[in-house]
Amino acid sequence: MTYWRLRPGVRLAHDSVRDTGVLLHPEGVLLLNETGARVLALCDGSTDVAAIAAVMCRTYTVVPLHDLRSFLDALARRRLIEPTGEVTSHG
Repeated sequence: MTYWRLRPGVRLAHDSVRDTGVLLHPEGVLLLNETGARVLALCDGSTDVAAIAAVMCRTYTVVPLHDLRSFLDALARRRLIEPTGEVTSHG
Protein backbone atom coordinates (compact mmCIF):
# COMPACT_ATOMS: atom_id res chain seq x y z
CA MET A 1 0.00 0.00 0.00
CA THR A 2 1.13 3.52 -0.71
CA TYR A 3 0.62 6.29 1.80
CA TRP A 4 0.69 9.89 0.54
CA ARG A 5 1.67 13.13 2.24
CA LEU A 6 2.21 16.73 1.21
CA ARG A 7 5.79 17.44 0.18
CA PRO A 8 7.88 19.74 2.37
CA GLY A 9 7.01 23.36 1.60
CA VAL A 10 3.46 22.49 0.49
CA ARG A 11 0.53 23.42 2.70
CA LEU A 12 -3.22 22.88 2.50
CA ALA A 13 -5.16 26.01 3.44
CA HIS A 14 -8.53 27.70 3.00
CA ASP A 15 -8.86 30.89 0.95
CA SER A 16 -11.57 32.84 2.75
CA VAL A 17 -11.95 35.34 -0.11
CA ARG A 18 -12.76 32.61 -2.64
CA ASP A 19 -14.22 30.29 0.02
CA THR A 20 -12.25 27.35 -1.36
CA GLY A 21 -9.41 25.06 -0.45
CA VAL A 22 -5.98 25.90 -1.80
CA LEU A 23 -2.69 24.10 -1.97
CA LEU A 24 0.11 26.55 -1.29
CA HIS A 25 3.52 25.66 -2.71
CA PRO A 26 6.73 27.54 -3.47
CA GLU A 27 5.83 28.02 -7.13
CA GLY A 28 2.29 29.24 -6.52
CA VAL A 29 -1.22 28.33 -5.46
CA LEU A 30 -3.47 25.54 -6.68
CA LEU A 31 -7.20 26.17 -6.22
CA LEU A 32 -9.05 23.05 -5.11
CA ASN A 33 -12.67 22.05 -5.21
CA GLU A 34 -14.26 20.69 -2.04
CA THR A 35 -13.56 17.07 -2.99
CA GLY A 36 -9.89 17.69 -3.77
CA ALA A 37 -9.40 19.57 -0.49
CA ARG A 38 -11.00 16.72 1.47
CA VAL A 39 -8.81 14.13 -0.23
CA LEU A 40 -5.64 16.13 0.45
CA ALA A 41 -6.62 16.62 4.08
CA LEU A 42 -6.43 12.82 4.36
CA CYS A 43 -2.96 12.65 2.81
CA ASP A 44 -1.27 12.51 6.20
CA GLY A 45 1.36 9.88 5.48
CA SER A 46 -0.53 7.16 7.34
CA THR A 47 -3.77 6.79 5.35
CA ASP A 48 -3.69 4.65 2.21
CA VAL A 49 -5.76 5.20 -0.93
CA ALA A 50 -8.36 2.58 0.01
CA ALA A 51 -8.88 4.23 3.41
CA ILE A 52 -9.16 7.66 1.77
CA ALA A 53 -11.81 6.24 -0.59
CA ALA A 54 -13.68 4.72 2.37
CA VAL A 55 -13.79 8.08 4.15
CA MET A 56 -14.93 9.82 0.97
CA CYS A 57 -17.71 7.23 0.50
CA ARG A 58 -19.31 8.54 3.68
CA THR A 59 -20.14 11.72 1.75
CA TYR A 60 -20.23 10.65 -1.90
CA THR A 61 -22.16 7.66 -3.20
CA VAL A 62 -19.41 6.52 -5.55
CA VAL A 63 -15.68 7.15 -5.29
CA PRO A 64 -13.95 5.41 -8.19
CA LEU A 65 -10.51 4.29 -7.04
CA HIS A 66 -9.17 4.92 -10.54
CA ASP A 67 -10.20 8.60 -10.35
CA LEU A 68 -8.75 8.96 -6.86
CA ARG A 69 -5.45 7.39 -7.92
CA SER A 70 -5.35 9.57 -11.05
CA PHE A 71 -5.84 12.71 -8.95
CA LEU A 72 -3.06 11.71 -6.55
CA ASP A 73 -0.73 10.68 -9.38
CA ALA A 74 -1.27 14.04 -11.11
CA LEU A 75 -0.36 15.88 -7.90
CA ALA A 76 2.70 13.66 -7.47
CA ARG A 77 3.84 14.46 -11.01
CA ARG A 78 3.58 18.16 -10.09
CA ARG A 79 5.71 17.36 -7.02
CA LEU A 80 3.01 18.54 -4.59
CA ILE A 81 2.60 15.21 -2.77
CA GLU A 82 4.91 12.28 -2.24
CA PRO A 83 4.60 8.66 -1.16
CA THR A 84 5.80 7.85 2.31
CA GLY A 85 6.64 4.30 1.32
CA GLU A 86 5.17 0.94 0.65
CA VAL A 87 3.92 -1.09 3.58
CA THR A 88 3.57 -4.82 3.14
CA SER A 89 1.74 -7.13 5.45
CA HIS A 90 3.68 -9.94 7.13
CA GLY A 91 1.44 -12.74 8.03
